[in-house]
Amino acid sequence: MTTLNLVILGPAGSGKSTLTATFGKWLHEEMGFRVCYINLDPGADHLPYKPDYDVRSIVTVQEIMRKEMLGPNGAIIRCMDLLVEKAEEVVNEINKLKSDFRLIDTPGQMEPFTFRRTGPELISKLLRTGSVLNIFLVDPELASSVSDLLVVELMGLVVQLRLLAPTLIVLNKADKLKGSLDVDKLLADPNYLVERLKVEIGGTISDLALSLWDAFSQYLQSSRLVKVSAKTGEGLESLYDLIHEAFCVCGDLT
Repeated sequence: MTTLNLVILGPAGSGKSTLTATFGKWLHEEMGFRVCYINLDPGADHLPYKPDYDVRSIVTVQEIMRKEMLGPNGAIIRCMDLLVEKAEEVVNEINKLKSDFRLIDTPGQMEPFTFRRTGPELISKLLRTGSVLNIFLVDPELASSVSDLLVVELMGLVVQLRLLAPTLIVLNKADKLKGSLDVDKLLADPNYLVERLKVEIGGTISDLALSLWDAFSQYLQSSRLVKVSAKTGEGLESLYDLIHEAFCVCGDLT
């Protein structure tokens, strides 16, 4: 089996580190895969897994704050810029880790990683040596309406375009979804989704929304949004199936 790099991304609080730990444990214990963990967050205080490679061996937010007299936001940006300079070194160390899956945990704030050069640079180098799949996490705060769901898909498409690697959208914290939007029905029935969009948004903006939805089905690796819970383990098998489907399109998962 070819090593697959799974890059876990998402807004602050979406559960990236927790899912990294939970899914890695599931892949190893339930599926028998060799798994290694990579931490790319220089600001992490605590990790729920033991990293096989930790970017904090190169730089930490706390160190930069102290040395360069920067606040937390400025320090994380500075850390990301330093990682660009050391991108070759970082990727070489990651590639030394032999496993079936490499789970790559990214900074709590996704913007400095995704929208500065750091993410694109690291992922482009990983793509030269193996397969990469982005797992874009969102939480129930972005699943309370049809327009929210549209925004989630749009964000996933932006991540895919920015990082130039296939991207799956995963709704985390499924244990907190009770009483919220029926995501399954919306995604399973396109006609129902279209009607809900028309009612909820209305006007000319609904035409834009519908056009965007058509684009998602064409350009995202998979339009099927999977629900998981890093806390309870719910949906991990479905996540694996979706990864398998996506990788069979972009690579060779055997």
